[in-house]
Amino acid sequence: MSDLKYSSLWAIAIVVLTVLVFAINYNGYPGIFPIYKILAWPGIVTLRLFSEEINFIPKLSILLLGQFSAYFAATFLVRKIVHKLK
Repeated sequence: MSDLKYSSLWAIAIVVLTVLVFAINYNGYPGIFPIYKILAWPGIVTLRLFSEEINFIPKLSILLLGQFSAYFAATFLVRKIVHKLK
């Protein structure tokens, strides 16, 4: 499997997991997943670059794009380093 495909699959899996945990937290069960802030940290950092007056859907899109980008880059770099060390 190519590095791009592998990284994309892991990044999509993390984004889907983040959406599920976000939906549970948003719909009235906050605090059930204490790892949410650690999992969503790249997206939260990305949101800090923008104003708080953004509507919900664009804000969620920015969060998920930040999530995907950060986890894609991290997975890609780790995979490249592991291949170089072999």
